[in-house]
Amino acid sequence: MAIKTISLDPKKTKRARSTLYANPKAMAEDSGTRNYKISERTIRSIEEGKKVKLSTAENYSTILGYGVNELAKIHTSEEVTNLEIDVSSTQIFGSCSENLLKDWRSHYSEDDKPPWSDLDIVRGTEREMSNYVKIATLVPASLEQILDCATDYKSCSKSFLQNKSHSHGFGGELNQVPYINHDLIWLLQSSITPDEMIVGKLELIQKELSVANFNSPEKVPHSAESMVQQLKTSFIIREQVNSLNNQNQLRFLFGELLSECVNTFTKKTLAQGDFEYSQVKRKVLMLCHNTVELAQVKYSSWEVPKVIS
Repeated sequence: MAIKTISLDPKKTKRARSTLYANPKAMAEDSGTRNYKISERTIRSIEEGKKVKLSTAENYSTILGYGVNELAKIHTSEEVTNLEIDVSSTQIFGSCSENLLKDWRSHYSEDDKPPWSDLDIVRGTEREMSNYVKIATLVPASLEQILDCATDYKSCSKSFLQNKSHSHGFGGELNQVPYINHDLIWLLQSSITPDEMIVGKLELIQKELSVANFNSPEKVPHSAESMVQQLKTSFIIREQVNSLNNQNQLRFLFGELLSECVNTFTKKTLAQGDFEYSQVKRKVLMLCHNTVELAQVKYSSWEVPKVIS
């Protein structure tokens, strides 16, 4: 049989407790005399809004002269339901890889300016690729997953679209390849009203992920400086994530969005099945109320037509 748990409202509990006890320690010491022994650590957890056993919450409330429902959190309809986010109108993946562009350019000299339509013909384009709206599920992020997002904060991976008819792949004015970098995607629950404190904590997390992502010639792997910076980044992010959860009742959800990408040059069409392709992904962090258990994200994704033999 599952043990029932409940979260009490941090503001209500602290206000109720402070009228009788100066601090959680004083309440813990007095609880034994009332036959409702409860530890200081548990009291602090309750007043941080963390889930505890229903019986523990009832004891806490009784000591203060309240019913447990009087101190319980009041959930809005959005907080107790799973979230649905739609970003499908934004192009977050290209249909072709950077390797494919380099492969294509290798068939011409640097003086050649082959029409973009040539790439359109020999590789197949968005016209031949299938574009679907898919759904990815985001779940509560662990600290390790948040720290791991540093590698994709500014990603080296990118794809491109073939919707610019006058680009020859060399860059420069009027000759840019429409790249899409596979950077980390940030999302925010619409009902959150950020204040200066929340923004400050997010800025610190963003800054530390950026620092961890930055690579320079002076950055020596496995050096003392590198290790200290890694520990510092981990400490600051952990501190801010815990603070968002405990003080602001906010948490991060994590997930990955996936798409397919054409990789190689060929004279045959996609329909003939002579294309190599790979799967690319983008990591997602979403800030939401800490009562949200999952979010479903609708997004636009490419697929290479599969030939059935």
